[in-house]
Amino acid sequence: MPDREASKTPPKHSHISSSLLAQVIDLAEDAIISIGEDQRMVLFNQGAERIFGLEAKEAIGKSLDMLLPERLAKPHRAQVAEFVRSGQVTRRKHERMQLTGRRKDGTEFPAEASISRVDAGGRTLLTVILRDISQRVAADENLKESIREKEALLREIHHRVKNNLQVMSSLLGLQARTVTQPGARQAFEDSQGRIHSMALLHEVLCGSPSFARIDIADYTRQLAAQRLRAHGAGKRIGLTTDLDEIYLDLETPVPYGIIVNELLTNALRHGFPGERSGEIKISLRQEPEQSIRLRVQDDGVGLPDNFDWQAATSLGFRLVRMLAEQLKGKIEIQARNPTVIQLVFAPR
Repeated sequence: MPDREASKTPPKHSHISSSLLAQVIDLAEDAIISIGEDQRMVLFNQGAERIFGLEAKEAIGKSLDMLLPERLAKPHRAQVAEFVRSGQVTRRKHERMQLTGRRKDGTEFPAEASISRVDAGGRTLLTVILRDISQRVAADENLKESIREKEALLREIHHRVKNNLQVMSSLLGLQARTVTQPGARQAFEDSQGRIHSMALLHEVLCGSPSFARIDIADYTRQLAAQRLRAHGAGKRIGLTTDLDEIYLDLETPVPYGIIVNELLTNALRHGFPGERSGEIKISLRQEPEQSIRLRVQDDGVGLPDNFDWQAATSLGFRLVRMLAEQLKGKIEIQARNPTVIQLVFAPR
C-alpha cells in the first residue's frame, strides 16, 4: 500500500513568486516602507509614492527622516530604535502610532502607522505600514464642531427657559403684593416657589458639563437654600444637608424638584410658626438596590394628630402624591419628634 503522506503534493498555490508579491505590495492603498537598522529605506511602494508625492528612486537609500517634519525626526528615530531593542516582532493594533508625515512639497498630514520586524540572514528589516488619516481627522473635527454648536444651542435654550421662568416668577411676586387676602397671596407665593424650582433646574443645567443628566445633590442644595431665603428664615432656622453624589436623567428632576419644594415649604410654613427656631435636615441616599431615598426632617411642631397625608386636600400634598406616583415612588411619614417625610423612588 502506498504511503499516503509521501503521496501528498504541495497545493498549487503554496508558493508565491517574488514578482507577484511585489505587485500585491504596490497595489496596497497604504504606504509600505521597509528600512534597515540604520533607518534608511530599502522598499517604497506605490502607495507611499502617492501619499508622500515621492518616486521610489527618490526615497530608496535615504533616511526615513525625510518623511517626517524636522522637529519630529529625532524623537521618531528614538522610538524606532527602542522598538528594535525591545525584541518585539510587531506592535499590537492598539499600539499603532499616531504621527505627522511630511510630503515632498513640505505639507504635513496626520498619519497612523504600525511597525513590524523580520530577522533573516543576520539582518534586521523593519517594515512600516502607514495610512494617511487626513479625511478621518477632518471628519472627526467636523463632528466635534457640530457637537460644540449643538451644546452651545442647548445651553442657550436652557438659559432662555430659565430667564422666562424667572420672569414669570417675578410677575407672580409683583401680583402677590397687590393681593390683600392672605390665602390668595399665599397661593401666588406657592406658585412662585414651584416655578422657581423649575427655573433653578435649567440654571444648574446651564453650568453642567452634560445636558443628558443633572447633579441632583447640587440641585437639592441650591433649592433648599433658596427656599430658606424666600421665607426669610435663614437666621432662626438652620439647614443641614447630607447628600450623596447622584446623577439623574432629565425626566426625573422636575417632579423631584417640585416635591422637594413642597416638603420644604410645608416644613417652613407649618413646622415653625411665628418666630419659632429650629433646624431642617435633608439627606439624599443611593440605596444598595439602586433606589434613591430623600429624607426631609425638621424639629418643628410636627404634623396634626391623626394626620392622613393621603386624604389631605391642600394643593401641596396633592402635588406630592401625584408626582410621587409619576416617579413610581413611595412616601413615608413620621408625624413628629422629629417630623420626617421620606420619598423613595427608583430612577430609570
